[in-house]
Amino acid sequence: MMDFPESCWIRALSFIPAFILFLMSHQIQTGNAETAEKFKVIGPDYTVVVVLGDDAVLPCHLSPGLSAEYMQVRWFRSSFNSLVHLYENGMDQNRHQLPEYQGRTELIRDDISKGSVAVRIRTIKPYDEGHYTCFFQSDIYYNEATLELKVAGVGSALSISVNDHQDRGIRVVCESTGWYPEPDVNWRREDGQNLTSLSETETNQQNGLFNIRTSLLMRTNQYRKVSCCMRNTVLDQERESSISISDAFFHRVSRWVVSLSILLLSVLTSCGLLVALVVYQLRKESKERAKLSADIESLSAELEWRKICSSAVDVTLDPETAHPYLVLSEDRKSVRVGYTSLNLPYSPQRFDLEPCVLGHEDFTSGRHYWEVEVGNKTEWDLGVCKDSVNRKVRITLTPWNGYWAVCRRKGDKYWACTSSWSRLSLRVRPQAVGILLDYQAGKVSFYDADEKSHLFTFTHTFTEKLRPYFYTGFKAEGKNAGALSIRPVPTWE
Repeated sequence: MMDFPESCWIRALSFIPAFILFLMSHQIQTGNAETAEKFKVIGPDYTVVVVLGDDAVLPCHLSPGLSAEYMQVRWFRSSFNSLVHLYENGMDQNRHQLPEYQGRTELIRDDISKGSVAVRIRTIKPYDEGHYTCFFQSDIYYNEATLELKVAGVGSALSISVNDHQDRGIRVVCESTGWYPEPDVNWRREDGQNLTSLSETETNQQNGLFNIRTSLLMRTNQYRKVSCCMRNTVLDQERESSISISDAFFHRVSRWVVSLSILLLSVLTSCGLLVALVVYQLRKESKERAKLSADIESLSAELEWRKICSSAVDVTLDPETAHPYLVLSEDRKSVRVGYTSLNLPYSPQRFDLEPCVLGHEDFTSGRHYWEVEVGNKTEWDLGVCKDSVNRKVRITLTPWNGYWAVCRRKGDKYWACTSSWSRLSLRVRPQAVGILLDYQAGKVSFYDADEKSHLFTFTHTFTEKLRPYFYTGFKAEGKNAGALSIRPVPTWE
């Protein structure tokens, strides 16, 4: 063994305490760092339920509440790379985001310093339903939590119609569109007895939403009044509609069966008198069938009108868009031309050259119906327009320029403002005009609201926000005679 000088041993021994202290200090610091970096990721202890078209907020947080400002925060679907939203290095990093989420997500990080974040997904669609994983990663540790998002939507108002009398009975049809998930369907009689087992239901999907058509065959009028009900089981919300059918429908059907029996008997007996009786009965039944068809047509028309009115919306006028000559009522339901220009501040939303005003409401989906009283006013336009129309120029009223409207001009001339304007031949002068916008179907329909008769329908594929449109003309016709007034739409139980 090599001998060291005594001075070397003394010098070496002097370093031992310092080295031991260094090792102990390093171990303590490393242990504290590992302890500080360990955390749990906690998501909501409930299923997040969001209505179609609304925004979803999916929260999660760290326990303990460490700052996540410089962590990676990732939301993904089925796999780590199925990226919904990524936050890293203090900013969003969504270059590799799934295409269906591009431009639709936002990280809510008001409390990120406390380890609490949430991702907002805008305008929820059916395919957004499912499981999401919230993933946090620091320099040396990571963890995650999973939550479930359920999507739900209540469909359109139920439409009940009588298709025809068949199989010695009346077939009643109930339809609705836009449900998610598929709803429960039930038929009930007036006393609450369930008739669903006697019905037939067809379901089809369009853009992920369910369209329902269900029918009930009523062979006798023992039910008198029946109700169709569709219920969204996720939201526990339902739509219901009822129909009452007169005994006369069934009496006429029964007499038709009697006529057939008499005809069969006449063939068997070859009796001339009986044949004459059959001819008489057949003529009578022909009139009865014509009356029955007319009754069914009338009932179907009434049910269709109720369906239109079930899409009623509360439209009000937007003063920010009103031309300076226009005077709006206090409740913003009526507009007329004043005799002088109002001293109004400049607004980019305001019509400067034409006496127009828009509805405050805007529409990007669904069915919407409202009615406007025009009275004997000799000049007006009514309809919808794009929210983006130029309000600082003279208006050319055509769909090409973003307007879908009908109008009245002097001399009792009514027009549908198509590309070349189409003259409307009307039996009576409308006192109130109904406007029905069906955004998804791409239709704007106009009605004589008092006569419940159709005037005109535009068809178009809508891609922008639409708003109700009103034009009064420049002639000041007095406070009452010259007003356009939005009126309540009648409702039925």
